[in-house]
Amino acid sequence: MKLPLIMRSVRMKKSTIFLVAIICLAGAAAYSQSLGDLAREEQKRREAVSGQITVIENLSSIAVSPDRETLTGAENTENEDVGFDIDIGDNPVLGSGNAKLILIKFNDYLCPVCGAYVKETFPQILKEYIDTNILKYVVIDNPFLRQHSETAAQAAHCAADQRKYWEIYRLMLTQQNSLGNLSSYARSLNLNISTFENCLATEKYKKRVQNNRALARSLEITSVPRFIIGSVDPRNPRKVKIISSLRGAHPFSNFQKVIDAAIAR
Repeated sequence: MKLPLIMRSVRMKKSTIFLVAIICLAGAAAYSQSLGDLAREEQKRREAVSGQITVIENLSSIAVSPDRETLTGAENTENEDVGFDIDIGDNPVLGSGNAKLILIKFNDYLCPVCGAYVKETFPQILKEYIDTNILKYVVIDNPFLRQHSETAAQAAHCAADQRKYWEIYRLMLTQQNSLGNLSSYARSLNLNISTFENCLATEKYKKRVQNNRALARSLEITSVPRFIIGSVDPRNPRKVKIISSLRGAHPFSNFQKVIDAAIAR
C-alpha cells in the first residue's frame, strides 16, 4: 500500500527538479541575452563617441560638457533665455563701442573644441562682423574641465594688464599643448614676466573668473563653447539682453544666420 505513495512522491520530486531546471535554463538564457544587449549598447556608444571625436578635427557641431569632456551635439538654441538680461562685468570687450549687438563666448582654455573654433571660425566672425563695427565680442570664463582651467583663465586677465588679452586668448587656444607652462605664452608676447607671474601668484583675477563661472551657472550653461548674441544697453554697456544662443562649435554659416537674424530684429 505504501509503494504507490512512494512512487508518486518520487515522480513529484522529479517533476519539481525538472521544473526548476527549466526555470534556471530560462533565467540563464535571459541573463545571456541581457549581457548581449548590454554589449551591443556599449559597442554603439563607443562607435558614437568615436564618430564624434573624429568630427572634432573637422569642427562640426559639437560641444564639451562638464563631465570630463564628454562630447555632445551642438544645437541652435535661439529661443532659450530670450529677453533675459545679463551683466558681462569688467571683462575685456573687442570691437567698436558703437556696436549695438554683442557676441558672448563662454570659454574654457582647455577645451579642444573652443580651440578649433578660434582657429577656423573666429577669424571670419572678426572680419565680417567685429571689424565692421556690427558686433562687439566678449569672452566669459567658464573653467571646469581640469584643475588648472581656472588658472589659465586668470592668466588671460593678467595679460590684459599689459594690453595683451586678445593676443594671449588666441595663443592659448591655438597652442593648447603649452597650457601647463603659462609663462611661455607671456614670453611669446614679450610681456613683463615678473609682473605676469606675480599677478598669477597673488590670484589677482580669481574673483573675476569665479564671477564669470557663476554667471554661466546662473544661465545653466553646461557645456563649452556656448555663444550668446545679445543687444547692448546704450545706457549701460555692461548690460546685455539675450536675443539668441548657440551651443557648441558651428561653421561660420550657422553663426552668420543667427547674427543676421539678430541684426534684422
